[in-house]
Amino acid sequence: MRRAFTLIEMIVVIVIASVLSLGSFKAMQALFMRSAKVKALSDLTLHSQIVLDQLNSMLYNRIPNSVIGYTPNDTCEPITDLSEPRPVLEWLGTMDDALLQRRYDGFIDLGDSNHSSATLFAPAIDATLNNTNINLIFSGSLDDGSDESYSACSGAFGWHGNHSRLSYDISIGNNIITITDSIQPQFIYEKYYLSNTAYAVARGADLPNLANCGYDTSALSDVNTTLFLFYNYRPFKGETFCADGGVGNIAVLAEDVSAFRAQYVNDAIILSIDMNRSIRGSQSAVHVSKQKAVF
Repeated sequence: MRRAFTLIEMIVVIVIASVLSLGSFKAMQALFMRSAKVKALSDLTLHSQIVLDQLNSMLYNRIPNSVIGYTPNDTCEPITDLSEPRPVLEWLGTMDDALLQRRYDGFIDLGDSNHSSATLFAPAIDATLNNTNINLIFSGSLDDGSDESYSACSGAFGWHGNHSRLSYDISIGNNIITITDSIQPQFIYEKYYLSNTAYAVARGADLPNLANCGYDTSALSDVNTTLFLFYNYRPFKGETFCADGGVGNIAVLAEDVSAFRAQYVNDAIILSIDMNRSIRGSQSAVHVSKQKAVF
């Protein structure tokens, strides 16, 4: 009676065990890879939607005719001419927090206003809003100011060092807004906007001078594929955002952004975002592409 395995039998057992182990490893690797891709797809889908919803909320409170888009070192285009997708979007924001708090309502009484003295009767305005960083912009004859949008890049609101002839320095008193700007409006309209900051959105790869912002980028996986939001700067005061050589604050909207574009189609701003994430061990990256229309 044999009491032990032969050498050949042991080799066969080892080979079979190795094949089974290799097959199990490949199966587990495929399972983990699939799980990583599903998680990455879920993350990118959620993050891209959050970014588009955030931008939609901020752009909803934009001053319509102030929106511009451009490519660095290329021609600036006002919103009405933004037919080609552009990677950098800028706009003036309204003071919507003060508006929601009913500290002003955005309307003046034309009957009690005086064009010659540049005084506007605004019975709903809070005199404590008086601030040198606030500018007034009229809505224009068509409410959205589309008849004046063509000049947004060439001297309407102060973008990129140009003149600011459609936004006005003001002082606020008891129910009275006085336009103190050296340039006086040609017309006075019933509806107006108040603005104390501009906004800009762009990826690191599309920005000329991100280092000027003093932002610690060491925690970012890739600065070039990070989408940034810039705020707290005032073009009507001659300021540009920090990555354009100016001032203000910076915040991260999302990482893994391979492309961001904005264009104007059928009276809506179309925002497009592409996000990619590489998966270790996989030859193909996970990709998500989304669009959102902002009216």
